[in-house]
Amino acid sequence: MAAPTGSSPVAGAPPRGYSDRVVADEPALPAEPAQGAPASRDRRPLSARLTATAPVGALAIVAAIVAVVGGVVVLLTHPLMVDLEIPLRAAERWVGGGEPYLPSSFSAPEGYGLPFLYPPPVLPFLAPLLALPRGVVVAAWLAATLGAAVFVTRRLGVPWRAVPVVLCWVPFSEGLVGGNAQVLLVAGFVAVFFDTPAGPWRPVPRDPRDGGRPAIADGVFATITPALKLTQPHAWAALLRRRPAAALLGLCVVAAVAIATLPLVGVGAWRAWIEQLGRAADPAWALRGSSLVQLLPGLLSPAATALTVVLAMLAPTRRLGATAGLLLVLGAPSLRSYGALFLLPAMLAVRRDVALVAVILIGTGVMAGMWAGILLVTFAFAAPARLDGIVGAIAGRRGRPASAS
Repeated sequence: MAAPTGSSPVAGAPPRGYSDRVVADEPALPAEPAQGAPASRDRRPLSARLTATAPVGALAIVAAIVAVVGGVVVLLTHPLMVDLEIPLRAAERWVGGGEPYLPSSFSAPEGYGLPFLYPPPVLPFLAPLLALPRGVVVAAWLAATLGAAVFVTRRLGVPWRAVPVVLCWVPFSEGLVGGNAQVLLVAGFVAVFFDTPAGPWRPVPRDPRDGGRPAIADGVFATITPALKLTQPHAWAALLRRRPAAALLGLCVVAAVAIATLPLVGVGAWRAWIEQLGRAADPAWALRGSSLVQLLPGLLSPAATALTVVLAMLAPTRRLGATAGLLLVLGAPSLRSYGALFLLPAMLAVRRDVALVAVILIGTGVMAGMWAGILLVTFAFAAPARLDGIVGAIAGRRGRPASAS
């Protein structure tokens, strides 16, 4: 995920609510010289001036290489459209009178036999797709997820020239190659909490209270994520505090869909789904995914997730989207690489060098690297002054001349 190595000044003051941490690592614009006065020159040694920009440029190159290599590896090794095929096979079983939620799927190796975990109302929407050629369904779904991914990148300020590289980054490429709905959920999240960017790499936070679109649209965009993934209600909770009517309208839409489809799926499907979620939460399941809250014993784990939801509601408006996305990632009971896409707004709100290091770590595709990147962004986002002090101390120590012997 390459970032420009120099500053990208934008005329005028930054938009209301925009966090100055986005450009904290960029050199400040020089003051305009007085009329007739000679422009001041940077008298620092050339080596010092190069040091100010070279690390970011080098990190950007490394991040781009990691992103592209990771994307190629995903394309060659990840099961194609696995997260589309699993629901379609579940719908086939349901249409044929079988059980969509197979307990035996938890013993299947990673691939197309993995468990179906979406709620029962999804099944009637999938059933009509079974009448179409699979190739048509796959192409349409790929177009939808790819369009959502491009929307996410552009709404967050990624320049067009960098979009192909960003889409190669493992969280994006694994979601696109696997056909995971998470890409669409992130697009809805970004639509609720971000406006048109102010410039390259400069997302503009949106206050949902300002309106700009029908309340029901914001409500549905925010509610669809917890409707499909119960443990990710952070966006809906944040919207509930800022625009309650929108959040409640979205909840009503989801409830109406569940009630309307109940005669089709039956109470038994809902019972089977709840049992399936219980199996998915079992720590003994090897493919459950990774999570920080899993490390907590007993009821402390769901309590930690609930705490992140409460904190999302209390976040300041100017950092609402970035904070809600970061807390969703930290509080997720099960996280895969594409779940880190919710971290993108927070990554763009911290020092650019730190964000690029996080891109590299997460782009390794290794869980240890992913969590190292997530925690690095968390520290930079929550305690920017302390991080600046640490970086400054390290830089000062390196730049200090050796004492005479």
